[in-house]
Amino acid sequence: MALPRLLLADRVKGAEDSFLRPLLPALRRDYDVQFVSLPPGDALAAAIAGSDVVWLEWCWDHAVWATASGVLAGRPCVLRLHSIEAIQTDFPARVDWAQVHRVVVVGADIAGLLAGRFPAIGATRVEQIANGIDMERFAPGTPDRFRIGWVGHVEPKKNPMLLLQIAQRLRQLDPRYSIHAAGAFTDLRTLRYLRHAIPALGLADALRFEGPIANMPHWYADKGVLLSTSMYESFGMAIGEAMAVGAFPVVHDFPGAAQLWPPECLFLAIDEAVALIRSARPGLYREWVAERYALERQEKATLAMLAELLSSRGGSG
Repeated sequence: MALPRLLLADRVKGAEDSFLRPLLPALRRDYDVQFVSLPPGDALAAAIAGSDVVWLEWCWDHAVWATASGVLAGRPCVLRLHSIEAIQTDFPARVDWAQVHRVVVVGADIAGLLAGRFPAIGATRVEQIANGIDMERFAPGTPDRFRIGWVGHVEPKKNPMLLLQIAQRLRQLDPRYSIHAAGAFTDLRTLRYLRHAIPALGLADALRFEGPIANMPHWYADKGVLLSTSMYESFGMAIGEAMAVGAFPVVHDFPGAAQLWPPECLFLAIDEAVALIRSARPGLYREWVAERYALERQEKATLAMLAELLSSRGGSG
């Protein structure tokens, strides 16, 4: 018997770096999966026509076009939405939500934000399915509590300015600490500021921007602390991945953070972050992550949702 045909249409990322990548092995056991990264147009229409169920990753221009152009033709449609679309774009306001059968978000705060900003979503069912951490891939490392990791595109929303203030206070108290940042510079203003501020704060030998990292489990392995200074995350994959390897999380208390991460690891003030880092206990939260965010939980919830959609053949559920 032929497997149902599942189209994964990721407008922003390719198969190698898509947020869907960890789910692909499980999805391929139950579905004939086609992954595409296509703009609106004939090629995307053809891919949709050859599918039984459509997953639109990101609420981007392809989602607006697919829901408004008639190409879905009643097919069950899942749209997974991330924080950037809800906060920085008007794409959700332009989607025909009557054509979407499930909206997937990774956290409760982003679901509330959507309901407030885009009431046109209306009766479309919203499923909260947290991201999954591959606990085998992110295996325990040998964390050094004086080596601190920071992960993300180096741009204002990740708040690297706060990182510098914490680093300077920490080094004043104990010069053994070093901070290692993984991620690409994506904003020239931020790059120029950091080039100016790092030497002025005496951090040239303490704070190292290492660029994009190909093997993140290996990179996390010696980090005793994961410092997140972001102003907002709908989830924060780097936090969970680092915790799985053994890093102690020290997380800026962004809206919704307490619903995602251990409340005792959150901070707002610089001195709070420094105190958490200095008292960090590497390895403490691996089981905490496994219980809440193991990849198998995401796989199970995703497969159950898709099976329900297929059984109803596009019913609103």
